[in-house]
Amino acid sequence: MMKKISFEDALILNTARSARFIFRFLPPAAALAVARGIGFLVYLMSKRRPIAMKNVRSVFAGELDRRQMKRIARQSFGHVAMTAVEMLRFPEMDKRYLEERIKITGLEKFERALASGRGIIFLSAHFGNWEILNVVAGLKGYPLLALARAQKHPRSDAFLNGLRSSQGAQMIGKGMPVREILRALKSGRIIGILGDQDAGKTGTFVRFFGRLSSSPTGAEVFAERTHALIFPIFVSRQGRGHLLEIEEPLEGDVLQKFANRLEEKIRAYPSQWLWAHRRWKSSPDRFVVVLSDGKAGHYRQSMAAAEVFREQRARCGIADERTRVTIIDVRYKNPFLRRSAEALCILCRGHVPFPGVFYQWVLEPSTYQSIIANYADAVISCGSSLVGVNLFVKKENSAKSLVIHKPSVPVKRFNAVIVPLHDHLTAAENVFVTSMALSSKPQSTGAPLAQGKKHIGFLVGNALTEGLAQAVGRAGEETQALLLITSSRRTPAAAEALLKKTFADTQRCPLLVIANQSNPAGTMEAILIQSDLFIVSGESVSMVSEAVAGGKPVLVFLPSGTPPKAKVMDFLSHLSDQGKITIVTPETLPQAASRALSESSGNGHRQPSGDEDAIKQAVRRIS
Repeated sequence: MMKKISFEDALILNTARSARFIFRFLPPAAALAVARGIGFLVYLMSKRRPIAMKNVRSVFAGELDRRQMKRIARQSFGHVAMTAVEMLRFPEMDKRYLEERIKITGLEKFERALASGRGIIFLSAHFGNWEILNVVAGLKGYPLLALARAQKHPRSDAFLNGLRSSQGAQMIGKGMPVREILRALKSGRIIGILGDQDAGKTGTFVRFFGRLSSSPTGAEVFAERTHALIFPIFVSRQGRGHLLEIEEPLEGDVLQKFANRLEEKIRAYPSQWLWAHRRWKSSPDRFVVVLSDGKAGHYRQSMAAAEVFREQRARCGIADERTRVTIIDVRYKNPFLRRSAEALCILCRGHVPFPGVFYQWVLEPSTYQSIIANYADAVISCGSSLVGVNLFVKKENSAKSLVIHKPSVPVKRFNAVIVPLHDHLTAAENVFVTSMALSSKPQSTGAPLAQGKKHIGFLVGNALTEGLAQAVGRAGEETQALLLITSSRRTPAAAEALLKKTFADTQRCPLLVIANQSNPAGTMEAILIQSDLFIVSGESVSMVSEAVAGGKPVLVFLPSGTPPKAKVMDFLSHLSDQGKITIVTPETLPQAASRALSESSGNGHRQPSGDEDAIKQAVRRIS
């Protein structure tokens, strides 16, 4: 292992020395042009490109378009390369270079403080050419003691620090005793600190571009203990040279004020900040995008996963407002393009070529703009038509993804996959099998839908016969229960007409919702909360799952004529064997309803415990 590190160290060192030999003889403009080209190549090949793009999107999504955000990320690599090339030329920089290429403002602000004998802290950031501050301070006669993070290759690190200190600056390694730094400040010296990197658990959280961000506390602590003044200082690239701005000293909430000033500078010159650093790594803020295909069952399953995501973070002490969920309704321009997109996604095994261009072409403009305008740390979807869009959002944001169904592409393309047992997918590291479809905890909708001793929820999907409708009516009469009825958007017109004919004018049915005509928000939730018994269409996995998750008795009827698909029958048989549902016919339904209501304890549960564990494990993979 040591030989490998030594070889890498020697390779980096020799490359840096060779680069210095070449760039010191090139004209400045030519050297910077070459640097920009190198930065572009690094951008194309670097593993940090997704990090940079993710950070840019987290800040500018909704403000800039996709092309502008990519340009900022790309140009930031060029600026870092130019900074590195200029650093190679530090030993040759002199007062003439200073006069011709660097404009300084605010110098008098800190000279007065320095003359009084007080220590000075220059608080800067990885912005513009931050390294040139070491040169400017030395040439101006105010040599810095600059805190520098040690690199893992010692000889290369020594070469780098040699360039930094070539005009009189002194590099301070992070291992330097704090008492020596304090002694330097008390004696009136100048310390340079970069204060824009993630500080982990030891940092102080400030608001930075709308998110809580952990900031290093060193500058503030040193100032408090030595009465030193903290001056924000920024070096921005301006044409052929640089603008070095020394601002008024910070007082009060120093770290937040510095974050505010840095944010202003970045907005003014967005490509000059180091976007490739994981600045928000320790932030408690998470952005979740839920994709909806317009199907209520799919939407409720996705929201159930989002609810678990929020709950698990709350158990860790993270406030609800730190988890932000955005719902995007995914609409294609027409059914043909939707089917074509699904087919291409399957054909390419999820790797759709030029996804940004492709989905801009097939999706409605409002949908595409919503995707581009919303940043995501995690994306959740349910439904086959959303597989490709899920992967597009994942790639666009370097996000983590969760799908709730058996995907049409390899499962390895997702961070987590939740599938019901009847989909016959083997559990794996990222595949979590549940006994039924997900369901969220129904939220209270206020006043009861209807007053009465008992309530029967009648959930109608595709299947309904006149005999079954009459059997449900008899069940209500024999149990003296009120009927709370809703159809789904898949319910055919004939079944809707039968529901209205049978139940619209009876006092036994205070609630009848025909979803294709009027579907007030919260209807299903209200029925799930208030019902003591459910009668459900067997072909609707979502409806059956939601009813079972309520913990009340569930009677399932099967459609007449064409039986459900084999995997649906497997699903129903599994629940029946577990005693979670009872399969009925029109003839057995009234008696089964009477028996279920008389035996019901009224206690409910949300989801079988095995499913809860699987769902929590899946959600942890996208947290």
